Amino acid sequence: MLDTHNRGAGLAPSRRRFLAGAGATVALSFSVKGAAAASPAFTVMTVGGTWGDAIRKIICEPFAAKHGLTLAFDNRPNAQQLAVLQASRGKPTIDTVELGGPRLGQAVSLGLIDKIDPRLAPNLNRVFASLRNEYWAARSIAPWVMAFDKRVFSREEVEKRGWSVLLDPKVKGRVAIPNFGWMGEMWLNSVNQGAGGSYDKLDPAFELASKAIKQNGGVVMISNDQGLKLFTTGEIVAAPFWSGRTLELQRKGVPLEFAYVKGWSPYGFGFSVVSGVSRPELSQQFVDFSLSDEPQLTFARQFAYVPTLQDLKVPDDMPDSKVPPAAFDLAANLDYTQVARFSDASLERWNKEVVG
Repeated sequence: MLDTHNRGAGLAPSRRRFLAGAGATVALSFSVKGAAAASPAFTVMTVGGTWGDAIRKIICEPFAAKHGLTLAFDNRPNAQQLAVLQASRGKPTIDTVELGGPRLGQAVSLGLIDKIDPRLAPNLNRVFASLRNEYWAARSIAPWVMAFDKRVFSREEVEKRGWSVLLDPKVKGRVAIPNFGWMGEMWLNSVNQGAGGSYDKLDPAFELASKAIKQNGGVVMISNDQGLKLFTTGEIVAAPFWSGRTLELQRKGVPLEFAYVKGWSPYGFGFSVVSGVSRPELSQQFVDFSLSDEPQLTFARQFAYVPTLQDLKVPDDMPDSKVPPAAFDLAANLDYTQVARFSDASLERWNKEVVG
């Protein structure tokens, strides 16, 4: 079990600390066969781990092979990404960045990404209107749900009790919530919307998060890979998590289930064009390729997530990539530009009330 008394690992760094650490990165560069030696590398910013590996193999390498590019990757935690883009404003070192959730709203507000040109990225208009805007379109929907050990809770119980199962004394010391700088800010706002709260008043969400950590011995998850490990080892038996990753663990024999509880999030993620890049048309084409049929279906098949193209038929042998229509009645529908307006205040509350 992680040390629940050492809460420093759960802190979401301040923007000042982001900028101070902007030089610390994991960057990988390699040439695809046929790449033009004199061309600068095309640099893609994502998180690392198994997710970053999938992006490299499914999207980046085929795109680079098609265009004869050398690839470079800037893999870092979500919370650090915007600080790096801000630090290189006017002379960006990143060509495209994968965004979603609160960071998307912040990136738009700060002018860090450009609008997508439908002429260069025609797949943009194939995406469901609710899952795109002028700057971004979701490549997949990843349901963020309540995952639990089915030996401890039944699906019916979790559907009835919702996120409050995280406070059940019988799972004390075996629950987790996501770090603010990872998926925590989105989760807090989803919980809050489900409880009838507003973007500027997250009291129900912070009360739940604080009790889960301080009263029920919870830990703070900082990444997908950590969550997978905690569930696999049995160190945790209940946590907000991805439906697809839960199904992945099921297939490996971990006794998990998930439920669409009130305030679950149909989280979308996709690539954007970094403002000021030297080859904007290439970045636009990358966004377009990432939204095309094959990458969407490959991601859906590998992670059990949901494609976003209106005219794309999901094969019958991929039932896990379909969400029951009734579940959307319980889903949070967040406006991430509103989330971004109160991000600093929410981070301050997180550090004081949850991990402080």
